[in-house]
Amino acid sequence: MLSSYLGTEIFLDGVADYLKAHAYSNALTEDLWSALSKASGKDVNAFANNWITKIGYPILTVAEEPDQISIRQTRFLSTGDVKAEDDETTWWIPLNLKTSAKSTEFSTATLTTKEDTIRNVPMEFYKLNADTTGFYRTNYPPARLAKLGTQIDQLTVEDKIGEYKTTSQCYHSSLMLLFTGLIGDASALAVSGEGTTPAVLAFLEPFQAERNYLVWSQLLTSLGNIRSIFSSSTSISSSLRTYTLKLVTPAVEALGWDFTESEDFLTVQLRAQLILAAGLAGHESIIKEAQRQFAAYTAGDKQAIHPNLRSAVYRIAVTYGGKEAYEAVKHDFLTTTTVDGKETALHALGRVQTTDLATEYFNFLLHSGSVAIQDVHSGAIALAANPKTRDTLWQLIKKDWSTVKEKLFGNPVVLDRFVRVSLNKFTSVEVADDIKSFFADKDNKGYDRSLGIVQDTVRAHADYVKRDRALIEEWLSVHGYA
Repeated sequence: MLSSYLGTEIFLDGVADYLKAHAYSNALTEDLWSALSKASGKDVNAFANNWITKIGYPILTVAEEPDQISIRQTRFLSTGDVKAEDDETTWWIPLNLKTSAKSTEFSTATLTTKEDTIRNVPMEFYKLNADTTGFYRTNYPPARLAKLGTQIDQLTVEDKIGEYKTTSQCYHSSLMLLFTGLIGDASALAVSGEGTTPAVLAFLEPFQAERNYLVWSQLLTSLGNIRSIFSSSTSISSSLRTYTLKLVTPAVEALGWDFTESEDFLTVQLRAQLILAAGLAGHESIIKEAQRQFAAYTAGDKQAIHPNLRSAVYRIAVTYGGKEAYEAVKHDFLTTTTVDGKETALHALGRVQTTDLATEYFNFLLHSGSVAIQDVHSGAIALAANPKTRDTLWQLIKKDWSTVKEKLFGNPVVLDRFVRVSLNKFTSVEVADDIKSFFADKDNKGYDRSLGIVQDTVRAHADYVKRDRALIEEWLSVHGYA
């Protein structure tokens, strides 16, 4: 954010001066600000200090009037329940207002008060936080967000998704806190209650024409989070599956199954991502082809599945193939010698659709001796993410907690991770209460903090479902997805 505001060359000159001045010695934050101030001729300490010394970060709420917008800054909380005493900071915020999609120029105006008005803003197109260089969320009116969805060809990848984070960097991505840009902001604001799920769905609907892997990755993660949270409703779940299928079908059919030598790495990744999403959403020809390749592969043709599609094909196969597919993938896990191969199989096995197979898989994870302790959580992640097996997983954990504790306690990090990933997908107050009650009389040392996070997350999800359930049902019905 500072680099964008000061200019990259000036910023790097200031950092270089800072490093030279304090080489082989200690330094304070103010020393860096001083070096940047000297290089830029601006009082960096005056506007950067609150970002370092005050907790949290802001959200800008936008209100529109003819030819002008009003902007109000408040502290952002994922739970949406910020109190006045927690919202006393006034951040210096570079607005980076872009009003022409064809231009790389944008306004350098800043917000230094709680509220302000910007005049002479063209209502045909504008976007705050151009290229998402600012560390804040933006809450647009629903109609503006929907309009931006129709203008995706005028937005940069950074506008859409901000700074991309890899899967390993986004280990806590279910909280939607690491995703920025228009997609990440809209999704996070729906969870917090400052936006709505229909606004997210309306914004994402025109992305059928998108062909960028990084954008699709965040889009499907955000949509997957919505589908997971509302999975307890059969009608909403079915409608969201229809919505997802309509969204991904043009892209997956355009890309197809065949690889070419000229394709770059991200195109290869995009194909796997879209095939998996389409298959799990019920795309008939994708499912049929995945099952054909899986059958040929398990029959001995090891060239039948492209290595980059193995994860997608395995997950689709287990989802629709029942016990036979489950046993075939489990056999692959037991016989493969590669770490990636085992990880692929563990995640695919969690796509089972029945209580019996979920129970069998849970016992395999804990009791077979075939799964390394540090890999048990991979199976738990898959079972928890699967709406058909999530409740079964929790019941099995309670029933066999002594074994879970005994097996995993030797590595506190693994136990903490297992508890967190197994329980953070629930969406009801009743389950949150059950989790609290179950662990009330136990020694929770080593994972007590994760238990607190889990309960906060589950209760936030429950509030989200209660708040948006009727809204999302109505939107899906009106737009032909029900």
